[in-house]
Amino acid sequence: MNTIVTWMYCSPPGENILHAQVGKFSSSMRVQNYYWRCVFVLFESSNRLNDGARHLLFVNQRPPVEIDGIKTSDLISHFNIEVIEFPTITKSPENYYGSWNTQFIVIDVLDWLSRNVLDDDVILILDSDIVFNKSLDNLFYEELKCHKALLYSIDYSKSHVINGLTKSDLLEIAKDIDPDFSEIEFTYSGGELICCLGSQVEKIAKIARKTYEICIQRYFEEKIKFNEEAHLLSYVYAKMGYSTHTANMFLKRIWTDRSVHSNVDGREKDLVLWHLPAEKKTGFVKMFRSLKLIDGVYAAPAVRAATIYRLEENFVSKLERLTKTFIRWILRRR
Repeated sequence: MNTIVTWMYCSPPGENILHAQVGKFSSSMRVQNYYWRCVFVLFESSNRLNDGARHLLFVNQRPPVEIDGIKTSDLISHFNIEVIEFPTITKSPENYYGSWNTQFIVIDVLDWLSRNVLDDDVILILDSDIVFNKSLDNLFYEELKCHKALLYSIDYSKSHVINGLTKSDLLEIAKDIDPDFSEIEFTYSGGELICCLGSQVEKIAKIARKTYEICIQRYFEEKIKFNEEAHLLSYVYAKMGYSTHTANMFLKRIWTDRSVHSNVDGREKDLVLWHLPAEKKTGFVKMFRSLKLIDGVYAAPAVRAATIYRLEENFVSKLERLTKTFIRWILRRR
């Protein structure tokens, strides 16, 4: 069975956690609703494209009754979402790292799944700001069966700072935790996707939990430690011996904010999954509001079109911006 999973942590009043794209006021309903919209757009796209998939949503708090005039209970019903309350909340100390101290909650998700999935289940734990562009296909299943887990790996340079640490730092931590860590270079695999067979979940969960506990101890000892879940999971994947870059043919982290950075190249239409972190306050809001009750079923006929339009718009803008920059350079040289 295909099991599509995401999670939503709602900060209680007074708790404000910095999130890069939406700010630090994580306890406000306005900020939380940005994420709730992403959750329902993700599950709409999966419900439309992955017939029969199991949809799991982990929460510490139920969604608001309505968002933008749309009843969330209707969406939960129509998209076949099972809402599961977190059995535990793994949250690092407030000063552990400057941002995202709730990201280790994904270990709680892994713990629950390890007790509730079958060995041959296909597990995808996704950030909520992801949409399915295509159905999971035979190539995807073949690659997963071959590798047991698919990793979205990013080739940063050794000196590039990834959430506070370079790859050299990450390798130092890995070798300090495990002197037998055999990797010559640390490969960073993004946390937006955890994809594996059900048979692997318990193994990943156990090593992740143990490594997290070691990192907490290192924090209290004022040693460098893995700052976020992708640092930690990348270490776990290396310990498990999984091949890197195996999900890169299916997923891309797509930056679409042309005022900051755009990496749209026109090939996104062939991908199964689009990760759109810069669209939380823009594209996902439009996509959520496009949800309509059609023949008794909630659907979003504009979802794919709206997202493609946004991508194409940014691709064109990127070309225009480069052209204008080149023209200005020419004029200055005259």
